[in-house]
Parts: sequence; C-alpha cells; structure tokens
Amino acid sequence: MPRKKTPKKKPKIESQELLAETGRRSYEMIRLSRVKYEENPYTFIDLRIFQCGYEFNDEKEVEVYHPTKKGVQLKEDQFQRLIGKWTLVPTLLFHPIIVKKAYPSLRREEFDTAVFRAFKAVEVQVRKLTKLPADVVGTPLMRKAFDPESGLLADKTVPKAEREALSHLFAGSIGCYKNPHSHRDVELTFNEAFEMLLVASHLLQVLDRVRKNSRLHKERS
Repeated sequence: MPRKKTPKKKPKIESQELLAETGRRSYEMIRLSRVKYEENPYTFIDLRIFQCGYEFNDEKEVEVYHPTKKGVQLKEDQFQRLIGKWTLVPTLLFHPIIVKKAYPSLRREEFDTAVFRAFKAVEVQVRKLTKLPADVVGTPLMRKAFDPESGLLADKTVPKAEREALSHLFAGSIGCYKNPHSHRDVELTFNEAFEMLLVASHLLQVLDRVRKNSRLHKERS
C-alpha cells in the first residue's frame, strides 16, 4: 500500500509586526508585515493581499480582513537587497526644487552632479532674494546675504548669535558641498549624496521662510 504523506506542519508565528497597508479594492487590502517564526533564526517580510470578511463580536457584526494565498514572503535581508535605496520617497523628503533640479541625477547615480546642482539651486535662490551682483558667488555671496548686521536675509528679530550661526551654516554648506564638486570629481556613495541633498533641501526651506516673512513684513508696513 502506498505510504500516506504526513502533512507538513505549519510553522507557528512567534511575532508579527504590521509595517504598512494600503487599500487595493473596496474589499481588499495589501499589507506589508515583518514575521518571525518559532524555531527559525530568520525574520521574514510578508507582502500579502487580505480580503474583507465579517465576524460577530459581542453580537455585533464587525469588518475583518483575512490573509489570502496571494502574496510573497522573503527573508528580511533579501527584501532589503531587493528594494535597496530606491524605496525612499524624495517628494516627501526633498524640497520641490531639489526634486526638479538634482533628483534626476541622483536616480542616474551621478552623485557628484546631483550634489552640485542641489547647492547651485541654493545659490540661485539666495541671489534671487538679494539681487546681489553676479560676480559675488559661493561663500562670499552667503556671507554678504546673511551678514548678521547688514545682510538682506538676516532676521533682525533673533539674537545676533543665531544670525551668525545661520550665516556660518549657509557659507559652510556651500563651501563644503558645492565648491569642491564644481572644481573636481568627487567620489560619493548614494547615502552621502542623499544626505547632502537633504541639507540643501533644509537650506531651501529656510529661504522659503525668509521670503514668506519678508512678504508679511511688507504687507504690514
């Protein structure tokens, strides 16, 4: 007689953490979870479709989503390698000018070009706000624009020490990140370039606030 196959024992879940979810249809949900099974040293990432059903709880019908067989599960380290660096959402992290001017180069892995364009964008915005001459560039432009006493972009409502610090921040950022990339090839990793673009985004956000405060001041005058 043929031997009866022993049914495979379903692994028991030790812990499960919901990472994200999104609706797919009115009756379906896609969920991304981190799963750890008992007697298994690995952690898994599970991407799965859930379907809506109903259960009774305290004699009330409640909506419940149940997992389906439609999905995929990978070891967490494999999942990280698969999704890699492109899972970051630049439109949420970067200033719109950076998304337009520098992010395309980052996607093409032209990291030094991306950084140069990001800080060039900062310089362009400073010049637009101050209307300083074209021959005033780089760190001198930042020092003049944010001079604690006479700078057009210096906020006189804050202590002088803070105005000096902001001047150092803009001048130092341009000196460290734009100038070297305009004079020579600089080897960068994705993470390094990404961090520098975040710095440029922050500087552009500061300039947005300066522009807004300046407009409000004129309206009140």
